[in-house]
Amino acid sequence: MMDIRLLGPLEVRDREGRTIDIGGARLRLLLILLALEPGKVVTAGRLIDGIWGDQPPAGAGNALQSLVSRLRRLLPDGVLHARPAGYLLDVDPDDVDCFRFERQPQAAGELWRGTALADAGDAPWATSWRVRFDELRLTVAEAGTPDIPELEALAAAHPHRERIAGLLMRALHQQGRTPEALMVFERYRRRLADELGTDPAPSLARLHLELLRAGEPAVQGNLRTPLTSFVGRDVEVRNLARTVASNRLVTLVGPGGAGKTRLSLEAGRALAPAPPDGVWLVELAPVTAPADVVQAVWAALGMRDPAGGAAPGLLAAGRDGSDSTGRLCNALALRRLTIVLDNCEHVVAAAAELADRLLGAGPDLHVLATSREPLGITGEVLHPVEPLPLPPADADPASARDFASVLLFLDRAALVRPELATDRDSVAAMVRICRALDGMPLAIELAAARCRTLAPAQIADRLDDRFRLLTRGSRTALPRHQTLRATVDWSWDLLDAAERAMLRRLAVFPGGATLESAAAVCDPGGELGDPLELLTTLVDKSLLLVDDAGRYRMLETIRAYGLERLDEQGETAALRARHGAWFLDLIERLEGRLRTRDQLAALAAISAEHDNVHGALRRAIADGDAATATRFVAGVGWYWWLGGHRVEGAALAAAALMLPGEVDPDVRALACGVAAVNGFDGLGDTTMLNDWFREALTYRGPNSMFRLFEAVAGLFRDGPTPEVMARIERLADDPEPWTASLGHLLHGHTLLNVGGRFGEAAGEFRASLDGFRALGERWGMAFALAALAEVIARDGRHEEAIGHFEEALRYLRELGATEDRPVTEVRLAQLYGLLGRFDKAEETLAEARRTAQRSGVPDSIAFVEYAFAHRALRLGDLDQARARFAHALALVGDHRVSPQMMAMLTSGRALLLALDGDRPAAGAALREAFAHARASFDAPVVGTVLDDAAEIALLLGDPARAVTLAAGADAVRGGPDRTRPWTAAVAARAGAALGDADRAAATSLGAATTIDTVDRLLAAPQ
Repeated sequence: MMDIRLLGPLEVRDREGRTIDIGGARLRLLLILLALEPGKVVTAGRLIDGIWGDQPPAGAGNALQSLVSRLRRLLPDGVLHARPAGYLLDVDPDDVDCFRFERQPQAAGELWRGTALADAGDAPWATSWRVRFDELRLTVAEAGTPDIPELEALAAAHPHRERIAGLLMRALHQQGRTPEALMVFERYRRRLADELGTDPAPSLARLHLELLRAGEPAVQGNLRTPLTSFVGRDVEVRNLARTVASNRLVTLVGPGGAGKTRLSLEAGRALAPAPPDGVWLVELAPVTAPADVVQAVWAALGMRDPAGGAAPGLLAAGRDGSDSTGRLCNALALRRLTIVLDNCEHVVAAAAELADRLLGAGPDLHVLATSREPLGITGEVLHPVEPLPLPPADADPASARDFASVLLFLDRAALVRPELATDRDSVAAMVRICRALDGMPLAIELAAARCRTLAPAQIADRLDDRFRLLTRGSRTALPRHQTLRATVDWSWDLLDAAERAMLRRLAVFPGGATLESAAAVCDPGGELGDPLELLTTLVDKSLLLVDDAGRYRMLETIRAYGLERLDEQGETAALRARHGAWFLDLIERLEGRLRTRDQLAALAAISAEHDNVHGALRRAIADGDAATATRFVAGVGWYWWLGGHRVEGAALAAAALMLPGEVDPDVRALACGVAAVNGFDGLGDTTMLNDWFREALTYRGPNSMFRLFEAVAGLFRDGPTPEVMARIERLADDPEPWTASLGHLLHGHTLLNVGGRFGEAAGEFRASLDGFRALGERWGMAFALAALAEVIARDGRHEEAIGHFEEALRYLRELGATEDRPVTEVRLAQLYGLLGRFDKAEETLAEARRTAQRSGVPDSIAFVEYAFAHRALRLGDLDQARARFAHALALVGDHRVSPQMMAMLTSGRALLLALDGDRPAAGAALREAFAHARASFDAPVVGTVLDDAAEIALLLGDPARAVTLAAGADAVRGGPDRTRPWTAAVAARAGAALGDADRAAATSLGAATTIDTVDRLLAAPQ
C-alpha cells in the first residue's frame, strides 16, 4: 500500500510511487513512531512521550489529536485509524524499509541512505532501534564483500571493529594498494593501544604479517606513499582512473595550487587493473631546459640511456634508436605502463613532443600529464581540475562540513592544532577562508598551516593581504608550492609582455569581462594585439575562466595578484577610470529600456554586470567623485528596484548622495528620486527619505519619472489626502504609457487604502495590467496581477486569484526580483490552503521563507513568519503559534518595518493572549495594533485588526461589541474578506448570542464606520 523509509531521512511514497511530503518535525516523529509498530495500536501516552519527551504541552491529548488529523490528511485514505487506546498505522511490515531489511539483510546496500531514523534526532527511544539496525548492518557487511568506499565508511563509523579492518586491508591489497592496507593496520593498532590498552587479535596480526611478506607490490612504479590524507575528490579519482584506463593521453589542466599533482598520483594508485609494468612519476618541475625532458623520464624509470653506457634499471633498453627519445621509445614499445608527466607547463612543447612519440611507439603505454595549459596533441583528453566545492556564505556548521573545501581545512588544521575549536563562529570563519581562497587546495592548506598561531577568524580577517599571510608551506614541497605568491609567480613568469599586460588590466573587473569590455577597457588603442587571442591564451594557461556566456573571470587570488602588478606599473588610476566610464555608459544606455518590452534583455545585461557596476560605483564613492557616483545612482536605481537589490542600493545611494562636490542638478534630483523609492525597503531613515523626495521634486528635465516622484512623495509625506489622491489620479492620464500604467496601479492601491472602493480599485488594476501588457513590461504586469488577485480573492474567487498570483510569480522570477516575491508567495500559499491543496500550500510557504531570507528585507522575513504563526493559530496549535509570533517579533527587533506588518503581528499576539484569558495584556496589544493600523493609512489592514478585535471581544464575553467590530471591519475595507473565512463564523456566533433588536443595533453601529471614523468605534466602551 505504501513505502515508508526510515533507514535515513524519512521518505514516504504512495502505491503509485508518488512522494508524500510530511512537513513539520512533530508530524515526522508521529509517523516514525507509528511505522515502527506497523499494524499495531500505539497508545496515546507512548506517542505523546515520543513526540514531546518530558515537556508535553498543556492539553497534550488535543495536541496529539491535531497532529493525527494533519497526518491523516497527508496519507492515503484508510491508512491511519483511531482506536480506543491509541492509534494504528494500517500497513504491512514489508511496507517499512527497516523491517524489509531485517527480513532480507542482503538488500542493505539498496535500502540504507544514511543514519537510521535520522528525523528522530536525539530522541531517547530512537537509540535502541538504531543499535538494532546498525548491528545487523555490520553483520551483513562482515559476511559480504562490500567495496572499498563502503568499507572505509564503516571503519570510520566503527573504529574498533576488527572484522571491518581486516576486510578493508584485504580489499586494498587486492587493488594493489598494499601500503595503504598496512596503514589501516597501524592506525587500528594505535587506536586499540591508546583507547583500550590492548593489541589487535592474532588473526588480524597474521594478516598484517602476510601482507608484509607479500613480496613485490601488485603495482610496480615509483609512486610514493602519501603523508597526508586525500580529501574531497574520491569520486573524481575513480572517474579519472577510468578515463586514464580507456584513453592513451589524459591531461589534468588547472591553475597553480588546484591539486593536479596529488590528483594524478591518487588516480595512478587507483588504476584497475593496475598496469603490469607499473605507474611511474616523472617530475618535470626541476627541469630547466626542454632538451632535458627525455632524460628526466629515463631517470624516473630507473634507466640510463644506452648511448651513455649500460642500462641496468628495472626496464631494459630495446633496439638502438637514432636519438635519446627514439631509444626511449624502443625501450618502452612492448611495455604496459602509465607515465605521469607532472608539471609540464614550462616545457610544454618538449613534453608534448615526447608524449606524442611515446604513445606512437607503445600501444599499451598511457600518459597522464599535469599542466597549466594543454599539451595540444591530437587525441588528448582534457580533465579540468576545478577548485573544491564551496559552502554558501551562511552555511551552518553541520552543512559546512559536507563541503570538501572545509573538510580539507579542518583536516590540515588538525595537524598543527589538534584542539582547534569547531564551534559555530570558528566554522563560519573557515567558510569565509575557503570562499575567499576560491576553494583552491594549496591556498587552503597554507591557510590551515597558520592555525598553529592564529584562530580561523584572525586568518579570515587578514586575507586582504593573502600573499603576505600564506607563506609557510612544507619545506620539502616545490619552491613554488611553499608560498601563495610563488605559486602565482610561476604562472606569471611563463607569460609574454602582452599576456601580462592583459592579465593585470583584467584585474580591474570585479565581475569578469566580456570580449567587448575587455578590449575597450584593457587595450582601447589595440597595442597589445588581438584581444580574443590573448584571452584564449590566458584561458589555456589556467589564469582565466570562461563561462558558457563568454564571460572571462579570474579566481580572487589571481585577481589580487593582478591588482598588485597593476599598481607596480602605475596603471591603476587609468584602468579604473576607463572601467567606470564603460559601465556608466552601459547603464545609461539601458536604463530607459527597463520600462519597455525590452525589459528582460536590459535587466539581464545589467544583472550580468552587477559586480562591475557596483564595483565602479563603490570606487567613485571611495574616491569622493560625487558627479560620477550620482550619475551611477540615477542610472542604476530602477535596476535596483526591479532586480530586488533595494537594501544594497539604498545604502550605496546614501553614500553617494552624501558626497560633497558639484553635480548636475537634474541628475542629482533623479538620483534622489530613485534613492527614495528604493529607500522604502532598504533604509530606515525617514528624515533622509524626506530630504531625497524634496530634492527629487526640483527635477526639470524630460524624464517622466519626475511625475512619479511627485505622486509618491505626496503619499509618503501626507498620506492619501484629497490633493494627493487627485495628483495620483492625474498620473493615470499621463501621456507617457509606462507612467500612466503605473498611475492606474497606484490609484487602485490608494482606493483600497481609503476603504470601501473594491470595484473601482479592480478597474484601475485591470487598466494598469492592460497598459503594462501593451508595453510588455513584466514588473508592472506582475504588480498589477498581484493587486488584482488580492481584490478577486477577497471577493471569494479564489481559483481565479490563484491564476493571477501564479502568473505574477512567473514574471517576478524572470526578473529575478527576490525582494518582491515573498508576499506574493505567502498569499498564494494561503489560497492553496483555502482550496485544500495542502501540499502546494506547504511547498509555496517554504519557498517564501527561502526567498525572504535571501532578500534580507525585514518586512518580508517578518511577513513569512507571521504567515506560519497565523496558520498554527488557525490550526489550533497554540504552542507553535506563540513560539512563531514571538520569533516574528524578535526578527523585527530594531529593524524598520511597515506599520502594516507591525499591526498584523501585534493583532495576532493580542488574539493569542485573549485565548489564554489574559484580558489586560490582550487589550494592550490590541490598542498597539490599532495604533499601527491607523498609521498605515491602509483600510484592509485596519479591517484585519478589526476582525481580530471582534474575535477577541467574543472570547472575552462581549458578543454585541464583536458584532459591531465585525460589521466595522467589512465597512472599512468595503466588504467581507473571504480569504479569512473564520471571520464570518465569528460574526455568526456573536450574532446568535443577541436578540434581533440588539443584533441590528450593533450591526448598524459598525456598518456606519469609515477609515476616517474608525477611531470613534475603537473609543467605544470595551
